[in-house]
Amino acid sequence: MHRTTTGVLAALLFLAGQPALAAASQDVNAEARPAFQLPFPCNQKWRLDTWGHAPALDMVKEPNQVGTEGAPYVASADGVVNQSFYHSNAGNMIQINHGGGWFTTGIHLQSRAVGVGARVKRGQVIGRVGKTGPTSNGHPHLHYEQAYDRNGDGRASWGAAGTERVRPVFNGVEYGQANGKTWRNVASRNC
Repeated sequence: MHRTTTGVLAALLFLAGQPALAAASQDVNAEARPAFQLPFPCNQKWRLDTWGHAPALDMVKEPNQVGTEGAPYVASADGVVNQSFYHSNAGNMIQINHGGGWFTTGIHLQSRAVGVGARVKRGQVIGRVGKTGPTSNGHPHLHYEQAYDRNGDGRASWGAAGTERVRPVFNGVEYGQANGKTWRNVASRNC
């Protein structure tokens, strides 16, 4: 009996450190996920990259990044602004609570057009894409995250590995599955 208990405990400890558990937690409350759309005006095309921080995405305008800086950043779904401030590393950032434990966060913004407590509608301009904060490396892009509030504290941690971010879904398509991935010419259906 002791041997069996030890074996089960060892197996559980092994599994606790495996990526499979992270993948299983990916779909926490997936049925309640809002119908997120790309956070840009309808029909614009953007390149999405995970670089080394999947599932977060960095977004630049296609075909050649011209027009990225200053481009309108719009709400991916209806919600209430949970955070809107200048962060010492991330620059201008906005986090929106979309209900049901779901959040989106955008960082490196040139400007913010909404404050904490503002109600926003999907497609509403909430800021402008920029390159603020040292972690932007001076390169205009939108660093974007979708997250699920797993610990129930009413916000979603963001910006680093181990936070509550999950693989983003836009118009029913999942992105951000692994580091080093690029999706070209992703068209916004945020109409």
